[in-house]
Amino acid sequence: MMLAGCDPLDKTNLAALASEDLLTNPKVAEAYVNDMYTNFMPSSFAVGRRTDETMVINSEYAAGLSDYLKGTLTADTYNDFPYDNIRKINIFLAQVDNATFDEAIKKSLKGQALFWRAFAYFRMVKAYGGVELILKPEAPANKDAIFVPRSKTSECITQIVKDLDEAIALVDPLSTVGRIDKCAAMSFKGRVLLYWASPQFNRTNDVARWTAAYNANKEALTFLDAQGKGLYANYKELWTDEMNKEVIMVKRFQYPGFANGYSQAGMRPLLYARGAVGDNIPSLELVNAYPMKDGSKYNPATMDYRTLHKDRDKRFYASIAYNGADPYLAEMFGKENMWTYYYDSDGNPATGINGKEARADNSENLFSHSSFYPAKMLDRNITRTTVEDGQVDWIEIRYAEVLMNMAEAANEVGKGEEALAAMYKIRNRAGIEAGAKANYGVAAVTVPEIRKAIMDERFVEFAFEGQRFWDLRRWRVFTSTFNSFKDKYFHGLRVEWNGTAADRPKGIVDINTIANKFTVTEVRDYQPVVMLDEEKYSFFGIPKTILDRSSKIEQNKSWGGTFDPLQ
Repeated sequence: MMLAGCDPLDKTNLAALASEDLLTNPKVAEAYVNDMYTNFMPSSFAVGRRTDETMVINSEYAAGLSDYLKGTLTADTYNDFPYDNIRKINIFLAQVDNATFDEAIKKSLKGQALFWRAFAYFRMVKAYGGVELILKPEAPANKDAIFVPRSKTSECITQIVKDLDEAIALVDPLSTVGRIDKCAAMSFKGRVLLYWASPQFNRTNDVARWTAAYNANKEALTFLDAQGKGLYANYKELWTDEMNKEVIMVKRFQYPGFANGYSQAGMRPLLYARGAVGDNIPSLELVNAYPMKDGSKYNPATMDYRTLHKDRDKRFYASIAYNGADPYLAEMFGKENMWTYYYDSDGNPATGINGKEARADNSENLFSHSSFYPAKMLDRNITRTTVEDGQVDWIEIRYAEVLMNMAEAANEVGKGEEALAAMYKIRNRAGIEAGAKANYGVAAVTVPEIRKAIMDERFVEFAFEGQRFWDLRRWRVFTSTFNSFKDKYFHGLRVEWNGTAADRPKGIVDINTIANKFTVTEVRDYQPVVMLDEEKYSFFGIPKTILDRSSKIEQNKSWGGTFDPLQ
């Protein structure tokens, strides 16, 4: 079945269902649980604007630079309190044990509901710290029951883990249709405990938390391996070969019933898009982070930007569309390379910012000002006319994350060799050479060195997958990362054609044979980044609309309140 889309019962008015229907009809119960997937399963293909992965596409959209990055973050910026949907879960959990249908179905559905309650609470806790724990379906009129003080963060984590442990015991071992199974629940528990062990929450570096995170992720990996899960060999095809062995938790899409069209349109060059362009335009900061195929770092100070594409690891080619890249969209196949250079209106060498991009067919303000476009997670076979028919699934958790989560925790509990071995697997899949020292270019030895190597690896391995924003926060390096930017700006490249009009590349061309015909200049974004104090990023403020609901809710300390999210 397709979650959130295919079963006609998915469209049932759940509020109108009688309790007896929920207790006697497994189809109704399944529809009720399906609604939880609709409400909580992430699916954001344009998630880079709050991080160093992407830059603003042009001056028209400069105002869209995230509040997190331009110094305008307030307590009202981030507002995510899904208590209405949590109440629906609580209603189901309060009744499901009395259901009269098949016991196996009942167990599985209860486990899925427990998972989604844990997921919903963790979504709030990682943003704000402790929140109000409401575990029963209280009537909206019962103000004393629903307007309660915030629980301690530690109490919330305990409840989240409790729900996950119960879910792990109830759900099916392995699902082939995208439902929450034991693989997903165990892996998500590992993610939760990794966050709880990270500096955002763990200021004293309590090794017991790291040990719990290590054990949870190690147990998850053992179970995943037993179910045939593992790293998918081809990183580029990971998102198009759906439900492959690396996929752990996924939101499925299928045209025509449930397409992901807007996201696909927004990440393509204008010539191959429709109605939108410019989401997730890769920054030069991200592009420079991809290693060379020998495992060494790319060094822009000693290398030529005209050939920045040469000898990079496979993830670079799977993720970044650059000037002269091989055809990567349907309309290009067998016809032409990807070009992002500029030339003047006569097709001669470009001059200044008014040069016209090679891919232009409208306003120059609608093109990538970094010279890059995202290639990762795209449905490469759809065209401009069918761009809203995209079917690429959103993978929320994959095997590589669990492996990297385990590696991070292993390093912090003194198991550096195990951490490095996990990284070697990731790099081997990326086509990086083992080298004479069989370390895949990772020279790290000490705990801090391995920690930094893991941070760098996650940046490129999980680019555009929604991990970076939360990683920077949990490591408490959000402010320092952006303050380290040269001139406090994001950067890109301006690529200009300096050959003749007659020589302009046509058809399929080896970029290496004409690289010297381009001038490549580093350029900066339209707006500088402006950072606030790190603590304001570690725990967001509680919005005024939430505080106004009840005098029992305290604001976080870093936002002028009294609530300590570290307890």
